[in-house]
Amino acid sequence: MWLLYGCVSDASDTMGGDNVKKILALILVALSLFGVDLKPIQEAKIEGAVLDMVLGDGKIFIATDASRVLVLDQNFSIQKEIKVRQIKDFMGELNNADIYSIDYVNGTILYLAQAEDGYSELFLYRDGKKINVLDKSKMMYAKAAKFVDEKRAVLALMSDEVVLYDLEAKKVLKKAKAGEYFYSVMSMDPDRKYIAIGDEGGEVVVIDPKTLQKVKAFKDINKDKILSIYINDNLVAAGSRADKTLALYDIISGATKVVKNPDFFIYVTGLSPDNALVVYGDNEKYILKVLDTNSLSLRYRLVGHKNIVNVVRFEDEKTIITGSETGEIKKWRLK
Repeated sequence: MWLLYGCVSDASDTMGGDNVKKILALILVALSLFGVDLKPIQEAKIEGAVLDMVLGDGKIFIATDASRVLVLDQNFSIQKEIKVRQIKDFMGELNNADIYSIDYVNGTILYLAQAEDGYSELFLYRDGKKINVLDKSKMMYAKAAKFVDEKRAVLALMSDEVVLYDLEAKKVLKKAKAGEYFYSVMSMDPDRKYIAIGDEGGEVVVIDPKTLQKVKAFKDINKDKILSIYINDNLVAAGSRADKTLALYDIISGATKVVKNPDFFIYVTGLSPDNALVVYGDNEKYILKVLDTNSLSLRYRLVGHKNIVNVVRFEDEKTIITGSETGEIKKWRLK
């Protein structure tokens, strides 16, 4: 920046103030169009795809498709590995189970695992012990689960229904319809005030996880399957498939902002803690883009992944952790 300032100062002697202002304006336009390319400051590789991730107590909790939950420290060293049983396919052969989602509250890990026949099993891990709180005999087609509090969880079902579940009594407390199509993705607000669900038809529904009452429904903005969703406080970021749309939804005002992408579907989204930035993936080079949520101008491009990124999480306002389909975990520092 000092070098740029010096060059402009020298140029102003011969070019005049008006020309200098034009140059600065062009530079700002260029930055808003292309952003600043950043490389990861830290990298690691794990076995299996990263399907979900949550940060807490200085640790990184990772759900994989390799019948394993991993707990990493801030240096990406594996501190704990929780194994989940393999499941039988229709031929009777054993395969690794997907861990659909993961959550963490006050020393307890909650994770939802794939079971036979499309059903799911829900587990708690606390004090070195694994507890099955929902087995496949309940015949639930659940695809995501998050803590409401230490005693309850909310589950999203393939049927686009949500379930409030008692983790101690191991029973359903309430069930409600979320959207009008089949479930696609779910995100829980970090303060656990809302959940956001995106479905196959492009609808985004915001729900109170304690009551399962609908707070807001957004239709006809994303017009195809929601592939990625993230909710933080009163803002939702949702990315869709065929219409290649990134949408920002304000829960309070109902206002929306849209970024149309002509080349690729929006496969991942994330929001900074103060909702000033949105991160999304929209290209076959797996470069993540960081936009200003107010102006929608491009601030940064995160360059270095070699496959589709499934998860983006902000550690703080300037630090991002990402996880990919091929087990790449990377940390990025925004300037």
